Amino acid sequence: MRSPRRSVAFRILAGLTVIGGLAAATSVVAVSLFSRFHLGFEQIATAKVPGLVAAAQLVQQSGAVAAIAPALVAAQDQPAREAVMARMGEQIVLLERLMARLIAHGSAMGGAMPGETAQNGTAQTGNRADLGELDRRKNELVGTLLTLNAQVQQQLALTADTNARAQALADLTTRLGAAEIREQETPGGPDAEPDPAQPASVHDAVERWHRELADATTILLAALRADREGQLARLRADTRGALDRAAAALAALPPDRAARLEPLQREVEEAAFGRSPLFQARTAELSLQRAIKRSAVRNQAVSDRLVGIVSDYFLAVEQDVARRSAEFERVIRDGERAVIAMALLSILGAAAIFAYIHRNVVARLRALRSAMQAVEDTAPAEMPHLALPIGDGGVAGSGDEIGEMARALAYFVATIRAREGALADSERRLRAILEQSPVGVSIGRTDGTVAFANARAAELAGRALDAFVGSRHTLALPRTIPGAAVEAGDVVVRDAEVAVDRPDGSRVWALQTLQRTSFEGEPAVLAWSYDITARKRAEEALRAAKEQAEIAARSKAEFLATMSHEIRTPMNGVLGMLELMALTPLDEEQRTLVATMRDSGAALLRIIDDILDLSKIEAGKLDLEEQDLRPAELVEGVADLLAPQAHQKGLALICDIDPSVPVRLRGDSGRLRQILFNLTGNAIKFTDRGRVVLRVHADGGRADGAAPDRADLGRVRLHVAVEDTGIGIGPEGQARLFQPFSQADSSTTRRFGGTGLGLAICTRLVERMGGGLGVESMPGQGSTFWFTVELSRGAGADLAGPAPLAGLAVLVADEDEVQRAVLARYLEQGGAEVVTATTVAEAAKRLGRGGFGLLVTTVALAQRLEPLAGACGPTLPRLLLGDGRGPGPQGAAHPAAGLVQPVHRTALVRAAAALTGRAPPDPAGESMAVPPDDGTMDGRAGGNGAADAAPGSNPGSILGPILVAEDHPTNQQVVLRQLRRLGCAVELAADGAQALAAWRSGRHRLVITDCHMPTMDGYELARRIREAEAVADASSAVQTPARTPIVAMTANALSGEMERCLAAGMDDYLAKPVTLAQLARILARWLDAAPSSAPSSVAPSPPPGPVMPAANPLPDEADALPVLDLDHVRETFGGGAQEEGFDAGTIEMMAFFIETTRPMLDRALAALAAGEAEEVRAAAHSVAGAARTAGARALAAACTGLERAIVEGRAADADRHAGEMARAFPAVEKAIRALHHTKETVARPKETMV
Repeated sequence: MRSPRRSVAFRILAGLTVIGGLAAATSVVAVSLFSRFHLGFEQIATAKVPGLVAAAQLVQQSGAVAAIAPALVAAQDQPAREAVMARMGEQIVLLERLMARLIAHGSAMGGAMPGETAQNGTAQTGNRADLGELDRRKNELVGTLLTLNAQVQQQLALTADTNARAQALADLTTRLGAAEIREQETPGGPDAEPDPAQPASVHDAVERWHRELADATTILLAALRADREGQLARLRADTRGALDRAAAALAALPPDRAARLEPLQREVEEAAFGRSPLFQARTAELSLQRAIKRSAVRNQAVSDRLVGIVSDYFLAVEQDVARRSAEFERVIRDGERAVIAMALLSILGAAAIFAYIHRNVVARLRALRSAMQAVEDTAPAEMPHLALPIGDGGVAGSGDEIGEMARALAYFVATIRAREGALADSERRLRAILEQSPVGVSIGRTDGTVAFANARAAELAGRALDAFVGSRHTLALPRTIPGAAVEAGDVVVRDAEVAVDRPDGSRVWALQTLQRTSFEGEPAVLAWSYDITARKRAEEALRAAKEQAEIAARSKAEFLATMSHEIRTPMNGVLGMLELMALTPLDEEQRTLVATMRDSGAALLRIIDDILDLSKIEAGKLDLEEQDLRPAELVEGVADLLAPQAHQKGLALICDIDPSVPVRLRGDSGRLRQILFNLTGNAIKFTDRGRVVLRVHADGGRADGAAPDRADLGRVRLHVAVEDTGIGIGPEGQARLFQPFSQADSSTTRRFGGTGLGLAICTRLVERMGGGLGVESMPGQGSTFWFTVELSRGAGADLAGPAPLAGLAVLVADEDEVQRAVLARYLEQGGAEVVTATTVAEAAKRLGRGGFGLLVTTVALAQRLEPLAGACGPTLPRLLLGDGRGPGPQGAAHPAAGLVQPVHRTALVRAAAALTGRAPPDPAGESMAVPPDDGTMDGRAGGNGAADAAPGSNPGSILGPILVAEDHPTNQQVVLRQLRRLGCAVELAADGAQALAAWRSGRHRLVITDCHMPTMDGYELARRIREAEAVADASSAVQTPARTPIVAMTANALSGEMERCLAAGMDDYLAKPVTLAQLARILARWLDAAPSSAPSSVAPSPPPGPVMPAANPLPDEADALPVLDLDHVRETFGGGAQEEGFDAGTIEMMAFFIETTRPMLDRALAALAAGEAEEVRAAAHSVAGAARTAGARALAAACTGLERAIVEGRAADADRHAGEMARAFPAVEKAIRALHHTKETVARPKETMV
């Protein structure tokens, strides 16, 4: 082990220690010097110099404050004085700050410099005494200035008073002159006539009075300018004499003239010797001026003394600074000599140490560096022959650190020689792997050139390896990656698909992974490229197959929608004929058969509608309407229509409407009704006992019925739940429940029937409305189907009305806990105080206590309570709830009324109020009547109600004639016969102009008009009628219900036609062909209500039955349609049964159709040949309408196709449809002629002639 004293580290450390000691000694001397320098400099810089500066500033500020006094004396008004005082306040504040700073520095100046004694203590005590005197003089100066300000303020007030007196005297002098002139001109006054006989003495007296009074005012004006008190005394005596002489002259005047002049005399005397005599005020003003002069002189003296004291203090401070500066210079000179001596000693020691280290350390390290440089400069091949000058006799021979480093270098050289051989072997193996790899590997420089590549990469590029390396290519560096990004190190790309265009024109695809690397010392990109050309081709094939599948799916959906419409059209005919048949005399068996056929047809129609809705949704053609609706009425209406089914099964149907639900919303009421019908109908179908509950609430609502918190957002989320106590659904069934054509299990379909489309359609409808649909259920425990929708808030505020049942005590007795809770809440919302009872015994017990004003219970419970009726007395009103099938409340011993379940919220409160005398009875009579069971449970149609079932109710003959505007003769005859069959009086018009003239007679209750007519079309007719009604309403003093309902009747099935009709002022819409049932519904809707009021601004509600036309067949299906639909002919023209054939009137109508249609057909073909597009469109539209009415469906489809092709500008399609139209008409003509030669038709459910 080597001795520590011989080590390099020890020697270097010893040398550094010596140098450090010398440096430390020098530092101690320097620090001592700098400490004394700091103390001296701090004394001068922080104490003496700031005090000197403060004293100089104080001298200047004292002069500035003293200069304020003359400006204050010279102020001419109060604002000028206030400005001077504001400036004086600022100067005084600045003076006080300087004084405070000077006092602070004076206290800090008591310290002495290093080596200084307290010989200046007496001077410092004198400085503090001077500062105290200075503060007193400053306060004295401020006091004199404040006194001077008060005197100047008083002087300015007196001056303002003097000026006012002078102005008043000037005005008085002017009035004296005017008075003299008036008296000289008209001695008797301004209104008196001059009197020539007036004595001259009077004129003299007036002149003397005026002269003396004028002299008095002149003396007073002079007194205002007098500057001595003696002069004021003389002027006062002169004024007194002038006033006495004027009074004597006034006494010599006649009394009337003296009375006119006396006010002026008193006014002058008041100015001179009144309550505020002029001479006294002027004397005070002169006295104040002398006081101001004395204050100004005193202020100047005080200011001079202050400036003198400040100047003396400044001189004392200046002398102290000079003395301290001299002492400071002496300290600096001593320190400089000490630092120089220590610096020379340090330099000599450092030079000696450096020479020693250089000889024993640095020279040996240089030899070691030369050996290492030789290793670095030697090529690997020459490394075995390298001789290093560090052998045992050289640097490596010593035992210190440098010798150890030399020996380590020799070891490293030997190790490098061994590793160079291993590295060469590894490089050969790696190159072999890269050349045989199926993955393309390349290295690209920042300029995009290929620096390295294997054979696979060159193959992907389509080039030879030699040509590929050195070229620019996207495999090495994609064009999307700039070279700057490579240099910045931001290149990291994984699994990027790159298209590679080869020189031969082919394209391959590569999946690339890029990462930053370095090549030959420069930034580069390492690229791994996988050939994915086969995969990309497979993806393209798969994408094409997917597009073909989507096209096929859309075609299927469109075909399904069209076929559903085409099936629906004859189904409507079948149902219409069954409807008419039910009105004929039938026996019991026939009525049963007709009812069965009608129910079966309605069920089939509902299935078709479900398929149609699903196809519309899948094809993306289902549009939602936005119209006003009342959610409570919507839910309760659905419950009313489904109540007969529930009651027939013995189920309780309950509506629970939360008060958070707004009164008015906007949305698609038809689709909401469809969803409610489906969910509620399913609940009734799958429930054998118990109840079905419809619950509705809204987000943001409050239990007190106030407006929801989200009202300002304009949107409401409506929550609807349908709860039942039915069979329930397991988790497996719930997973399949919302898929099309699916039910919980196959046994459900066999037991209950159904297509499995309803829930799928409902799910998609609520999703379109921004909500969702779900189910919560367990087998055997019932189900809860719920859905949410986002709706807009309707117009008008939901204001809480008065509480009609306030203070009324009501007993609600019902065994159903849900119904009991709902009834109690409804009544409490109306203001009632509700007590509930569950059993008959409990109800009787509570009634026996008395205090109730109303009993609400079910019919069944009321019958069991009847034996105990004495407990409540004979006068307690009762509101009975039933299903409408049992006896009502008539004949009861108590005042009673009945309501049909499900109970409406408003009806319950209204009936309770009427029964207890709090409101008049409802004219509608909320009686125990069941809503009509129309057999239709679909929410899209209200069913075949009274309007459908009573085409012979003769509405027109009761309410007046109907005006029909139709240009086509066939359609004229058809609608004429249909309306007459319905018992209506009809007046025909051939165009809009004739219809407008006929309407002006005022005898028509309804107008039915075609939309496309010559001279004036239906749109213009509607606008003219509405304009005339508006003018009549505006000019009439009494508002009368003068609005005539207008119904559009057109063959145009293009999108937007209904909106166009409504925008023109029409009220409803019928699409040709029109059936008797559709006409009956229109008549019932508008003649029963018309013309009580104009319709609202929203679109009319959809008709109870299908009024909108079925979709037109696809153009390529026109040939498959029947030539003549005989069932439609019977439904339209009211022909007899199928066994009886057609009557002569119907056959005559069909012949009339051929006769009137042929000219229009020829006109259309001629116009098409001449290129007159509008003429072709009009003629085709007319023929299409007539053909639909006559049942010529193939001809109607061809004409509609021609009209659409003309509108859309498709010339080739127009020629094709024109050919179909020309071929279809002879076939129709042949079929109609065949009706003349036979009285029989084949009795089939669907009869056509092809």
